[in-house]
Amino acid sequence: MTAQENLAIIDVLKGKRAGLEWILEESFEGWYLMHSKKTLRDIKLVRAAMSSGKAVGLVMLKTLVESVGYVYYIAVAKASRKRGIGKLLLEDALRYFKASSVEEVFASVEEDNEPSEALFASEGFTRTSFGEVSKEHGSLHTLNMYREMLVVPGEVLLRRAIT
Repeated sequence: MTAQENLAIIDVLKGKRAGLEWILEESFEGWYLMHSKKTLRDIKLVRAAMSSGKAVGLVMLKTLVESVGYVYYIAVAKASRKRGIGKLLLEDALRYFKASSVEEVFASVEEDNEPSEALFASEGFTRTSFGEVSKEHGSLHTLNMYREMLVVPGEVLLRRAIT
């Protein structure tokens, strides 16, 4: 089965999100698992990829400031990986941000997470740095965005302009 077959991406309301935690448990460990579960509960927008009525993946999104978006997490159930679901979730996220008049989107991945970085690169994301972002947004504004994104040591910040 390809990702496009029998797949829908839907918004998941806060009261229905606990049923998605198993996907996070299959995707993350340690600090990332703890933070992803907290983010799942608290973030405004969670979208899930549904196949035959069952969640097979999810993405968590936030608009940081009026024109800047952030992809917090993309997670796909182990049994559904390598089918393009993560890519479909990211494409959906970019459409959402574009429709929301967001001009640039950030994401962060662990330095050694080559598959995740490759996924984002396939959609036009490139590595950036605090210094580069500061040139465009100013140091104080960038520091506030970094805090909200919760970029931690050992992660690479990725950026893509929305056109």
